[in-house]
Amino acid sequence: MDKQSKEIIEFTQKLVATPSQNFIDSESDVANLVFEKLKDFGFKPEIIGPKEHPSVICNIKKENASKTIWLESCLDTVPAGDTVKWEYPPFEAKIVDNKMYGCGTADSKVAIALFCYLAKELFENKNFNASIFLGFDANEQSGEYSGIRDIIKIKKPKADICILGYQGIDEISIGMRGWLRLKIITKGESAHTGSKSKRGNNAIHQMAEVITTLRKLDLEGKKEPFFEYGSAFNVSLIKGGISINIVPDECEVSIDIRFLPSQNKKEIMDKVEKTLQELKNKNSDIHYKVEFIRCEPPFLTNPEDKFVKLLQKIAQDELETKIPLVTSGAGSVGSVIIELKIPIINSFGCRCNNVHAPNEWISIDTIPEIFEIYKRSLIEFSNN
Repeated sequence: MDKQSKEIIEFTQKLVATPSQNFIDSESDVANLVFEKLKDFGFKPEIIGPKEHPSVICNIKKENASKTIWLESCLDTVPAGDTVKWEYPPFEAKIVDNKMYGCGTADSKVAIALFCYLAKELFENKNFNASIFLGFDANEQSGEYSGIRDIIKIKKPKADICILGYQGIDEISIGMRGWLRLKIITKGESAHTGSKSKRGNNAIHQMAEVITTLRKLDLEGKKEPFFEYGSAFNVSLIKGGISINIVPDECEVSIDIRFLPSQNKKEIMDKVEKTLQELKNKNSDIHYKVEFIRCEPPFLTNPEDKFVKLLQKIAQDELETKIPLVTSGAGSVGSVIIELKIPIINSFGCRCNNVHAPNEWISIDTIPEIFEIYKRSLIEFSNN
């Protein structure tokens, strides 16, 4: 393996060994590591955002450049969870059979290392004629995306392509489903379940009707090109009742809806509200309230975009296999970046597995291949 690839692996190990678990750790330590690395390369990085959730940015200007490349990856990881379930300690970044195991190896600390070294390589290459914007965002894994919002608010980056640091070598993702999260509360009246005279109003029974009614809507299974796996509707949390012998007077559910570019938040919310109001009109015992939690829009980069086609071609040449263009079911910071109307590569990178789970790993053998694919693609893109 070449010297640069070994350095990328070593830097990835340092990043993994620096915990940045969302809800547990601050990203400050890992942000400082990235800051110092970029500074050592002769760049002028900045740390922005709040102290507990800092992000790192770096503008690398190339003289006479007509294009800008934006490389973006998150600093935080999901929590490692029960370390007993890990075959190797989650923060040791141990390499076994050419796999690096560790919390955040794939999502997305290898991307941080790759992007830092890629920026250095491209900047020093006389055939590369574009500027580079590096962004390493905090607080991604919570779904709040406050780090990427800080970056956009403070810097308002302009770029011809944005490449996100999510990994996976078998396909190139150019989009994602949006997500809408709601809370629904039903209110009833308590009573003793054994009472002969007072039946109460069972809030859980109300909720059963609410859920059954909503599941009949066409919120699930809608399909369109690049989203053949369809939209999704899930009741993912439910709570209600305080004792087995008391009629519950309140029930609460959280609902996760994954929707496609042809759908939108207003359309879905209107449909939910109208349907539940019709249910209430038919059954006066139902008393409900809908609370909006959060929404992030879907996106799909044009599959005919110049860089998309170029990356696909070079990836197929280098890997000697077909690499399809797809979209992702899960969310990403691309749903925030898309407001800038910049084409986005949602994911493409090293071979990996067990993302967001014990024994997460990346194949270090694929690091040189991915580096070369991005290097070739970006140099050619910068000149066309």
